[in-house]
Amino acid sequence: MGLKEEAKKKEDKYFLDREKKLLEEMRRKREEKFKETRSADDTKHRDELKKLHWLCCPKCGHGMKTQDFHGLQVEVCSFCEGVFFDRGELEELYLKREEAQKKGLFKSILGLIAD
Repeated sequence: MGLKEEAKKKEDKYFLDREKKLLEEMRRKREEKFKETRSADDTKHRDELKKLHWLCCPKCGHGMKTQDFHGLQVEVCSFCEGVFFDRGELEELYLKREEAQKKGLFKSILGLIAD
């Protein structure tokens, strides 16, 4: 009887390990599918938000217009006259300008609003 019991234990362990591997594989596949679906939903959601807010002022929500400002395209609100730079544009502006001209930067910005 000892051999049969030992064989039965090995068989049970084999099937238990196999079921664990199958369950783990199913869990991994389910998580991958969830991530893919979520990623697609996130992309779709971001695109929808972009359409809703494209060229809308983040401060007041009104429309914005694009204007040339020292070789950069900046956005200016048509209502509150806020001036908005994209990532890196302000740094680029500083790099383009000489040290003496940096002092007059905000005067230039104010002149842009008056145009």
